[in-house]
Amino acid sequence: MRIGEIQFSFVFLFIFLYFFCNKKIYTIMQRIYNMLVSILGESKQGGYDKSVSQYQFNCPWCADEKGSVDNKYNLEISFALGKFHCWSCGHAGPISRLIKDRGGKEMSDEYFRLINDIKENRYYNLDMFKDNGDMFSEEYLRLPKTYQKIDLSNCKDKQLVAYLEKRKITQDIIDDFLIGKTTWDEEDWGWRNRIIFPSYNSVGDLNYYVGRSYKESDKRIKYKNCKADKNKIIFHEDKIQWDADICLVEGVIDGIYAPNTISLMGKVLTESSELYNKLYERAKAKIIICLDGDTTDNETKRLYRTLCRNLDLRERLRYIKLGGDDLPWKDFGEIYEAKGKEGIIMALKSAKKYSEIEI
Repeated sequence: MRIGEIQFSFVFLFIFLYFFCNKKIYTIMQRIYNMLVSILGESKQGGYDKSVSQYQFNCPWCADEKGSVDNKYNLEISFALGKFHCWSCGHAGPISRLIKDRGGKEMSDEYFRLINDIKENRYYNLDMFKDNGDMFSEEYLRLPKTYQKIDLSNCKDKQLVAYLEKRKITQDIIDDFLIGKTTWDEEDWGWRNRIIFPSYNSVGDLNYYVGRSYKESDKRIKYKNCKADKNKIIFHEDKIQWDADICLVEGVIDGIYAPNTISLMGKVLTESSELYNKLYERAKAKIIICLDGDTTDNETKRLYRTLCRNLDLRERLRYIKLGGDDLPWKDFGEIYEAKGKEGIIMALKSAKKYSEIEI
């Protein structure tokens, strides 16, 4: 075969692969469109067209309010932006939320699997798909592959059982917070043999998780965080009652012992974080800061001041000082281990305000 023929063959192969993969991506887009049709009915456009990025559907929220579909097609869905908006009732958000709300968790999982199939395609970054960048920007957070919820009645890992018993993490707590574990077969070495503490957002989607080592021989760092941005999430958001007292703690384990508790995963809260803004928008009762016992007064005051910048929050702020004579424990976990629920109640009752001079 001549050099020119070889070059032509490579060019032909590239063109074939390009259009084959292109077709595969558009096939996936067709499946996403069909998902929307299954929960909303057919669009005004009457079908999927790869040259069209914006579709009009009948709004399900308008139909709920009126008792029937109005056939006005006010719900606009943009594949280019990955968002929906109803021009009548005002409902808006990412396509993923629409599918989760109206199609359920199983359909939501399938949607994100399809999105990731596209993102993993080698031709995804070509210019022809740049208009859909926002649609594919949502990350589908997955738990480690070997994660499974812990079942103490059938657990043969003695070190795991011993650790959970020491921390007084019962099966009821495990079931409530879907606490699980990974095995030695986990592909990512950093996640092997860890207790997994997952977090879910207000619509039930996984938004974060933390792994904790428990084996005595394990020399790795005790805690490992997933790659999601913690400033964009609220830990255990699905369990928060915004009109009741809210407690802010450092560690994710502390959050399982006290009601309505949010883990900061640290000692700092920024005004740009999702949690700060949600506290401002929705919190209606006291906000109690309870950092670990090794926290300095200045660190507690820094967080207190951050929240004080919002005048609506200032009067409802309280703090708890751990590690002193009255509450000699490091965190809520140690209090619960030593005193149970009564100890947590005692700590919450000790919450007090800083004076204007102190802060």
